[in-house]
Amino acid sequence: MQAYEPGFIQKPPDEEFQVEEEEDEPAQSSSTTDEPERRLVDGKWLCESPKGFLEYDGTAWKPIENANLEELKQKWDQAQPMNQIPQPTCEINGVRHTWNPVANSWIPDSPPDEDFLAQYYLSFPVNEEVAKQETQEDKKPVDKKLIKAEKLAKKRERAEEEAKKAKGWVDQDETENTKVYVSNLPTEISEEQFIEFMGKCGVIMQDPRNKKPKVKLYRDEKGELKGDGICCYVKIESVQMALNILDGWNWDGKIVKVERAKFEMKGEFDPTKKKKRLTAEQKKRFLEGQKRLFEWKPEKDRAYRPPSDCTVVLKNMFTLEEMDNTPELMFDLKSEVNEMMSKFGTVKHLVLYDTNPEGVITVSFDNVESADLAVKSLNRVIKRGRKLFVETWDGKTKYRLQESEEEKERRTKAWERFLGEQEQDEEE
Repeated sequence: MQAYEPGFIQKPPDEEFQVEEEEDEPAQSSSTTDEPERRLVDGKWLCESPKGFLEYDGTAWKPIENANLEELKQKWDQAQPMNQIPQPTCEINGVRHTWNPVANSWIPDSPPDEDFLAQYYLSFPVNEEVAKQETQEDKKPVDKKLIKAEKLAKKRERAEEEAKKAKGWVDQDETENTKVYVSNLPTEISEEQFIEFMGKCGVIMQDPRNKKPKVKLYRDEKGELKGDGICCYVKIESVQMALNILDGWNWDGKIVKVERAKFEMKGEFDPTKKKKRLTAEQKKRFLEGQKRLFEWKPEKDRAYRPPSDCTVVLKNMFTLEEMDNTPELMFDLKSEVNEMMSKFGTVKHLVLYDTNPEGVITVSFDNVESADLAVKSLNRVIKRGRKLFVETWDGKTKYRLQESEEEKERRTKAWERFLGEQEQDEEE
């Protein structure tokens, strides 16, 4: 890198202080330990000696002749000492430099970057022996535990720095903030009513952890509603709709106020209270679910019937007491019901729930027409002295119940008794 000396002021003298004497006097070299003070006056370096002011002409100090001493003294007092004069600056190869009078060279203000170092190493070759030694040191085994500890320490420092940041409103980019703050709400409303009210302007985001709408009604220390809440939409467009439509809404005499949500940190930052991040799989499922909310789906045919409508539920077919006393009743009922239901269509599946106190039997057909005909023909019909209740399965209700230990023991004894009677009949 080429060095340039400052051109707008004269370079300060840095050799020993010497004074040119008159020719009729012997030349003496006066090297003193205490250097006289030097100041820049009218672009020239001057110093004050017992004999008067001296001027540096670039090679030596010479006495000033034919000068107005009072005017020169006034300028001397107004000038700054050499060590207080701000050093000149310049830009070399895009890097700002400052003149250093001690080093007698330009010094960069900031550490050199990689490009500068590359150019420097090209200009000044590296000692091969030193480079070889450094390479061997780099090949030494690395302590992984030490590196991990250093990373943890840096991570902890970053967390502490974040905690020490000034507290205040955290403004989120309006193009990303889908939350709105709602105030002046009636204090008698429920969360369901609040969800219905906010849903007028768009789809409310679901919490990926509990699948519930991301809304909140704030409460005081006593647990009573304060009249404000927050709602998070899926789309940013819903926020603007809420500001245009719901802001100023009259709800039971209350003029609702809607605005973009802002958040303020309360107390000290506690990393332990921060929610855990979603895993990659959880985040993927959440985003796919959100995408499905806005996918176009063809409308179902008005005559469409779900597969559950092919299943018929028969209730009051038996009692638990009958099952305990006559275990063979289960086989008889299955055969009887299968024969009865086959009149309406092809029976695909038949299940008797012998632990259900409602006496439930379910029958599945291969089409909904057969199921509808069975319900219409058998509902409230008397069979075996019992009034049957027949309906189409809703697709959700589970009829298999978990037995208690007492019920299991009772049924086991009934079966053992039944099997014992069967063996006796065979022996006879």
